[in-house]
Amino acid sequence: MAIKTIIFDLDGVLYRGDEIITGSIETIKKLKSLGIKTYFLTNAGTLSRKGRAKKLRSLGFEIPDDEVFTSSYGIGAYLSSIKKNPSVYCIGEAGLKEELSSFGAYLTEKNTDFVVVGLDREFTYKKLNIALQNIINGAKFIATNGDATFPVENNKIMPGCGSIVSSVAYCSKINPHIIGKPNAYLLDMIISDSKSKRDEILLIGDRIETDVFLAKKAKIKSALVLSGVSTRNDLEKLKEEEKPDYLLNSILGIFNIPHLL
Repeated sequence: MAIKTIIFDLDGVLYRGDEIITGSIETIKKLKSLGIKTYFLTNAGTLSRKGRAKKLRSLGFEIPDDEVFTSSYGIGAYLSSIKKNPSVYCIGEAGLKEELSSFGAYLTEKNTDFVVVGLDREFTYKKLNIALQNIINGAKFIATNGDATFPVENNKIMPGCGSIVSSVAYCSKINPHIIGKPNAYLLDMIISDSKSKRDEILLIGDRIETDVFLAKKAKIKSALVLSGVSTRNDLEKLKEEEKPDYLLNSILGIFNIPHLL
């Protein structure tokens, strides 16, 4: 069965921080010219959907807003689907707060319906305590993702959102509902929009425990690229049924995948 839709992770696949991975812009352009549908699915929640698409375009990718699915967008959509104009205490950066507000959430610090946690590079003990008090008082705990790290320029790895989520979970003794990968919430949106059958979809990512495991759970094809977080050594620790369908040194290897065209 030919691949008709390809879903790309971003960090570690197309870029690292502001450093574009060699061949990624040309690859996306060629796939689009061949009529293959492309989507971009990221656990990153520091920017809104529009903000992430704007960043991609600033790097040289010709990508419209509606092909981009971020965990910040997912949380906004999820909360609005279960409660109109919910009150939210948000640990996160401007893009996450912007997205929540765009879906009608009211951002406050007390008596909230939800505590939403994303990556916050100005995280403090005070913010941790406010989140804890709201959860004790009954607020539901939602997180953008549980990623321990994320890749940036010069092959460096930075602490991820999961480190902050774990702090809130540890003191509250409550595990969050996570919107990002390997949860299938955003992937299901993409599958519905693409109108492709599951055996016509390929997900390409750099992290086994999110990208590959999500693809396995969703019964779609997966490719692991070695330009981000996961390594060959990580792959060797997996059972055979847990391994991705394809292994790529970088995105340039995509055109060697069978049934792509």
